[in-house]
Amino acid sequence: MHTKDSRVDDAGRAADWLCLQLGSREHYAIPRVLAKQERLAGLLTDTWIPRWVAPAVRRFHPSLGQRRHDGISDQHVRAATCGRLVQDVRYRLRRLDPWDSILARNDWFQAWTVRQLATWRQAADASVCFSYSYTARLPFREAKRRGMQCVLGQIDPGPLESVVVAESTADYAGWALPGAAEPPARYWDAWREEVELADLILVNSSWSADLLARAGVSLNKIAEVPLAHEGGQRAARPRRCLPATGRASADSTRRTTSGEEERRPRMDGRDMVVLFLGQVILRKGVGQLFEAVRLLEGHPIRFVFAGPLGVQVPAWIRSNPQVEFTGPVDREEAARLYRSSDVFVLPTLSDGFALTQLEAQAHGLPVIASSSCGRVVNDGVNGLILAEVTPQAIAEALRRLAQEPELLERLQRNSRMDEAFSLNALGHKLSKIESRLKR
Repeated sequence: MHTKDSRVDDAGRAADWLCLQLGSREHYAIPRVLAKQERLAGLLTDTWIPRWVAPAVRRFHPSLGQRRHDGISDQHVRAATCGRLVQDVRYRLRRLDPWDSILARNDWFQAWTVRQLATWRQAADASVCFSYSYTARLPFREAKRRGMQCVLGQIDPGPLESVVVAESTADYAGWALPGAAEPPARYWDAWREEVELADLILVNSSWSADLLARAGVSLNKIAEVPLAHEGGQRAARPRRCLPATGRASADSTRRTTSGEEERRPRMDGRDMVVLFLGQVILRKGVGQLFEAVRLLEGHPIRFVFAGPLGVQVPAWIRSNPQVEFTGPVDREEAARLYRSSDVFVLPTLSDGFALTQLEAQAHGLPVIASSSCGRVVNDGVNGLILAEVTPQAIAEALRRLAQEPELLERLQRNSRMDEAFSLNALGHKLSKIESRLKR
């Protein structure tokens, strides 16, 4: 086994990584890839369900039961599952506001990981410490003290993102939920120390790299590593006959969130189904998308918004018979929505990457996306890139697909997972960036 002062052992093997992860971001993609390459020293995470108990946990708490992955051996994981549950109860009892709760949880996790760095054997075997942003400051201090290299996984475009979003959402500020606030100053102060401590910063898109550089981060520290997705077998697309003009067909009923029945037109196979999946928030461009819906009123297009609501939805959107809100969905329901839709729309104003693009492509959906996220769409080949995020641009792209079914079918045929976003590609990227770490 190599020592912490040597990045390659006598056999020429690459460095062993210790991964720190609060939450299950990307379903543990980076530690999974490292484990497959036999380069994972260990994973420190807040919650992990051992293999032997996972089936029972899934029966009464499906999301908690998913906090594991068979690609990582339980022996390579140390978790604070009980401690995390206790902390969550404490935060609720204290009635902390959202940002105080986030900061308290981040601080708790960092303090716990520092203790593990001092006591866990797997941590002693590692030469590289990887942590996602906003939970890296304290463990990076300790890792540096122990002679380890530090790699920061930047999950978003950093402090300038809020400036970009504010400029683009000024017209829709009245739809923001009451109490929504920007991160406090100490959040960014801690992040700047993380950046200073990091030997290398992984970003998921050129958009993130650009905003970080504008915030003062040296480009010499930044490496672009796109997100990865397990596409599996591409779902077969239903063949639809989309008319150039027309309206929704006969009435049907649906239940509202209050349980009451509501009369609305039934959207059948003749209507193009447009899916938005993710947080329904202004940063994702839903203000502009709502206005585009109004511009497309009466067209044979149905809109499905799937995800937690983070805005006050205007009454004229809620009452629109072409629009449906599903609320939060689990992975199984999300897969069903991808399969039953024709187009995926992502008019985001800023995203570190937006993994939903890859999920949509894995199900054969063409993607209409902005350029303010990971570059997944090949314009005119497997989707459309919005030149600007405006109601008019979104409406025009959707109107074009509804009126040109041959174009829609061609984009669907070309929409598939690109090998560049596979787990194998992620593994190759991680191997290559090690050469940029200081020896």
